[in-house]
Amino acid sequence: MFQTPRTIAYTLAVLLVAGAMAPVAANAWPLGTKTNPDTTVGQTHETRVSVQIHNKSKQAQSLKVEGEVYTVPAHQTLTFKAPLGTVVYADSACKGHGKGDLLFSFTAEMKDATFTID
Repeated sequence: MFQTPRTIAYTLAVLLVAGAMAPVAANAWPLGTKTNPDTTVGQTHETRVSVQIHNKSKQAQSLKVEGEVYTVPAHQTLTFKAPLGTVVYADSACKGHGKGDLLFSFTAEMKDATFTID
């Protein structure tokens, strides 16, 4: 008769100790939600800017962006999204600029702007 209260007391003590250890074990678990203690890894800053380039001329214009050549058809608009500081060069000669001339570079102020070429 005296063993039943003692068994209940031991069971209760084990449950209390297990409950107290659960938060510690959860933080130490390698597959939990805290897999990376470095909080800066998850924070990304948008460093890409979207710019529209409109061709007002009667002929297609070629541009060089990040080493790739793109052609903007006559009276058409192309949208480019590139990192800040990306430079855009003319890859064809026309009114106002020659082949290889620097047209502009992507800046934060140019976000969603339209750049017109002749």
